[in-house]
Amino acid sequence: MRLRLFGLSFLAVALGFMSVGIRAQSRTIDLGSLFDTGKSLVKSQSVGSMSEEEELSVGKEVVAATLGGYPPVKNPGLQHRLNQIGVWIALQSSRPELPWRFAAVQSPTINAFAAPGGTIMVTTGMLSHVVNEAELACVLGHEIGHVTRRHHIGVLQKSLLVSAGASALNIQSKSGSSEEYRKRLISESKEIFTRGLDRSSEREADEDGVLLAARAGYDPAACLNFMQRLASLKADTGALAALYKTHPTAKERVTDVDKALGKLKGASPGEGARPELTLNGAETGGKEK
Repeated sequence: MRLRLFGLSFLAVALGFMSVGIRAQSRTIDLGSLFDTGKSLVKSQSVGSMSEEEELSVGKEVVAATLGGYPPVKNPGLQHRLNQIGVWIALQSSRPELPWRFAAVQSPTINAFAAPGGTIMVTTGMLSHVVNEAELACVLGHEIGHVTRRHHIGVLQKSLLVSAGASALNIQSKSGSSEEYRKRLISESKEIFTRGLDRSSEREADEDGVLLAARAGYDPAACLNFMQRLASLKADTGALAALYKTHPTAKERVTDVDKALGKLKGASPGEGARPELTLNGAETGGKEK
């Protein structure tokens, strides 16, 4: 029934465009463009209910594009330990069944990012900045939150809606072809992790970071300590440039994390573990034991 209503609505829109064309003889209607518009709208509506298989496929595109600029660290021990910690935290989430993967990638920037479907990448700059395992749990929990809440899928949905609108306006050319639309979709998928999410999404992910760290047995107060330390760094620090392109400032997030700590039930700041972070014998800060 919903599909029938949508079809009728689109037919009405198409007829409306035709009516405008009859009144304005100087403009030429591109029926192919109108068809692309309908297809784009259907696709954009389906993104919100994208299957897990489709989500994983999009995630593979994102990861494949990312690894060119952020090559994985060639340290099997580090990667193994990072996955042990990350998977344990992900198992506390609302989507423990995803094929979670965690990767340390080469970059001096202090950053971490998630791809749809459960792949989380953490830069060596970030790993050097966290001082214990509990802080790393907060960082990973934040990114896990983006995946479980499908935040980046929502960005893709909005992008497809914009694509549909652009196709509708294209009534005098054939630039809105199916092939061009496909290329735009692939491009959006590859760059999705670099797009800044809205304030609400980041707040939700920070809350998830606190909650998942606590559920995994870590001291959730470590999330606040970490964010306060980030806030103490100069905003124009080169290592923070990439982080602030896609996230609110640390000063803003200190408030969000503090509020999230106040919402915890069954766990209190100061409770839980703060084990020393040792990744393949290397402590954070790049010092070798």
